[in-house]
Amino acid sequence: MTRRTESQDIHFEAGGSLAPPLGRSHGITKGDVKAELRRSARVLTELHSEAAPAGFVRALKRPSILANTRKAAARWRRRKPTDLIHIGIGGSSLGAEALLRALAHPQYNLQSPAKRGGPRIHFVDNVDPETLGALLEVVDLRKSLVHVVSKSGGTVETAAGFQVVRDALERAGRGTRWADHCVFTTGRSALREMARREGAEILDFPEDVGGRFSVLTPSGLFTPAVAGVDIAGVVGGARRYLSRVSRGTPAENPSAVAAAIAYVMAESKRKPIHVLMPYADSLEPLARWYVQLIGESLGKRARRGSRNVGVGPTPLPARGTTDQHSQVQLFVEGPADKWLTFVSVEASRRKRPIAGGPPADYLAGVDLGELLRAEQRGTAIALAEAARPTANWRLPTISPDTVGQLFFAFELQTAFQGALYGINAYDQPGVEAGKLAAFALIGREGYADHRKAIEASEPPTWTI
Repeated sequence: MTRRTESQDIHFEAGGSLAPPLGRSHGITKGDVKAELRRSARVLTELHSEAAPAGFVRALKRPSILANTRKAAARWRRRKPTDLIHIGIGGSSLGAEALLRALAHPQYNLQSPAKRGGPRIHFVDNVDPETLGALLEVVDLRKSLVHVVSKSGGTVETAAGFQVVRDALERAGRGTRWADHCVFTTGRSALREMARREGAEILDFPEDVGGRFSVLTPSGLFTPAVAGVDIAGVVGGARRYLSRVSRGTPAENPSAVAAAIAYVMAESKRKPIHVLMPYADSLEPLARWYVQLIGESLGKRARRGSRNVGVGPTPLPARGTTDQHSQVQLFVEGPADKWLTFVSVEASRRKRPIAGGPPADYLAGVDLGELLRAEQRGTAIALAEAARPTANWRLPTISPDTVGQLFFAFELQTAFQGALYGINAYDQPGVEAGKLAAFALIGREGYADHRKAIEASEPPTWTI
């Protein structure tokens, strides 16, 4: 590895979680971490294998995934759509949004078409009629691209959003054919069969990759690529991180160490609330993506002796410095039930020095990026003085390479944590139960008995 490549490595700094200087009731020792690393030592080896319980590591090594996504995105960029509507939910939307926000221009949609170089991007990730209805009032669907993402093809919110947009396309007139405006990223599904019948473009959603682990597949890569994001750099960074941790020991694997500390904090130190706090506006959607990744992967039932109990940390997003003026008061003086992880950036992509003068003469000549980094360090110090444990993912800068590393690092961390909890980190039975209930309540055929059971178990009404 060259020195230049090493300088772009991301690192996990865990010193803020150590005892000492923290007391043993709040901090961990390196011995605590080593004990958990021994229990999870085989996780990475298993993820490399063809028999792995999840395929996000295998998918990263398949050249065709990146190549096919780039080719499809290039074709659509040449067609110059004015808008791209991305329809998905959960991992089928959050990853693409987080990548776009991290790596596109911060005011991407507000740029002129010439400077933007791609379509405006809109994410439809809910079934609120106000939001989607308003969007359809301001875009010209005849000049737009619609990207529909659903591995199963049966996600009710995605199906509903697509059907509303399809109806609007059919009403657009002037010979508009809806299938000519759509790309579907899906697995073996009824959605795929419909797209094939209508002649719409299809991208493969890998069958062995779950939605929340799909950011480095067409699910997460296609929309940012149409916007001009360097997805080859993103995937290259993730691959380089995988190579780095595959060569080293578990103690040299940032994801494994982060997982071990997270597990000890939740299970032994009574700190089940895990905060991710990026100090970069462009990484704020990444914190929301992380919440879904951790919450849906690790919030499960597990055997503890003769009992089935609920396990898993509660992930919470925060943003520096904004939430220093809201949540940090709680983090410093509230219940000592939180472990806070920062994401800091050592060099900002833009410089913006502060002019002198009132009301803060002392800021003269200080760059906003320097102030941002000082605020992060100050918050870490305040938490340390209050005996609240912290950690920090350090990025040399925000780039396709470092962002690709960070996404993949969090995916690996989640896999290690799942192994420590002894649960399947790749299913979501609680979510499936909610889907079945929704089908019953909207009157879907075949769910009548399920609806009766739901209505019989509803809590009593108490309206104030």
